Amino acid sequence: MTAEAPTIVATTMGFHRGGRRWTPGPVFAFAFELARAAERPRLCFVTTAGGDQPASIGGFYGAFAGTEVRTSHLALFDMPNVEDVREHLLSQDVIWVDRGSLVNLIAVWRAHGLDTIMRECWEAGVVLAGESAGSLCWHAGGVTDSFGPLVRPAEGLGLLPYGNAVHYLQRRKRFHALMREGALPSVGYTTESGAGLLYQGTRLVEAIADRPAATAYRVECKDGRVEEQALVPRRLA
Repeated sequence: MTAEAPTIVATTMGFHRGGRRWTPGPVFAFAFELARAAERPRLCFVTTAGGDQPASIGGFYGAFAGTEVRTSHLALFDMPNVEDVREHLLSQDVIWVDRGSLVNLIAVWRAHGLDTIMRECWEAGVVLAGESAGSLCWHAGGVTDSFGPLVRPAEGLGLLPYGNAVHYLQRRKRFHALMREGALPSVGYTTESGAGLLYQGTRLVEAIADRPAATAYRVECKDGRVEEQALVPRRLA
């Protein structure tokens, strides 16, 4: 089964990484439900933004060990770990993109043709999801520290025609300034830590959260003035 419509879950949440073992947050069950894959869902973990570090890949597999989730990962360093990247990704129920450098992720994906493949997956009903860089990448652009401490704008794949910011409380002022400068789209959606956004097609359906007080926002710049609307999220069980 696949999602009823092209679906993206863009978040500032995902795994709980403290302690000796990663554990998956409730957003994964939510994504499997959207993919209509309640039994033995197929989940591919994409770690390009973090340089395909073995520790991250190991943490992912440990998080789902002993469950019914059929896990796999896509690594692109030093070469793809699957023979046919397109075929592998199109066979998934959910693709989860991990955090790291948005700029490096987009550059490597484009070199390998994943910009086209991810769009094809999205249109085919594979649920695209992720945390931090894995949120920013689906949007037209976002704010990132990929270049260093000064947060700067960078392009995403543009499946969603909006700006995006994660860890929004720390990046709000910069996000607003870049919208005023025209460096980002005039409409954006943002998430605090623990919040996420569900899109079907290019329409925002709802905000979600995995903890109390986490909030998402719709931000719009009109004639140089930025207006912000808090989106009350639905708490995931």
